Amino acid sequence: MKNLFTLLFLFVFSIVANAGTKYGYCKLIFADGTSRIGLVETSFNKDVRFKSSDDSDPEKIPSEKLKTIAFLKEDGKTTVIEYDYIKVYLGWGQKRISDSYWFEVVQRGIATLYVKRSEMRGSIYNANSTVGFLDYYIIRDGEPAAKWISNAAGINSNQLFHAKAPLYFADYPELAEKIRSKEYTWKVLGTVVKEYNKWAEANKK
Repeated sequence: MKNLFTLLFLFVFSIVANAGTKYGYCKLIFADGTSRIGLVETSFNKDVRFKSSDDSDPEKIPSEKLKTIAFLKEDGKTTVIEYDYIKVYLGWGQKRISDSYWFEVVQRGIATLYVKRSEMRGSIYNANSTVGFLDYYIIRDGEPAAKWISNAAGINSNQLFHAKAPLYFADYPELAEKIRSKEYTWKVLGTVVKEYNKWAEANKK
């Protein structure tokens, strides 16, 4: 699963590199449900720089007005990678809620899975080294913020998953027990979310 995320990420930026610009072809979906297709600067945070065409001057759009940035293939229909502007619960206790930030969509459904990538540069052994971290969050429609459910940060990656995932999926007891008993590990997180969404879809009231 990690390799797939990396390939998707690199694919987006290969599109940008081939175009000779810092912009990628994409669809912006606004919070009010409207959308625009054009070029978006690939580095975005509180603001998004958008151009309707290569020759257009860039517009600065506040991220708070947006819901989703979907990078597209050249056919203009196939989504390569998406980002949603969401809030998350903070820390182990997950009681405080953050401001909104851009999170990469891994899998959409009744419960949508996100990943946040970060890097730590340098160490006491090699100042030029880089270590990557992946933090996974999940949210159901109507919830105020996404819950931190798993991470990939070394030998203790399963600790968070086995502690938090059974709580989040408690409404599906059989699945929660598979996680709690360690039948499922963080490495099959995508499968877990698919199984939950399939069950949730079948049990919608």
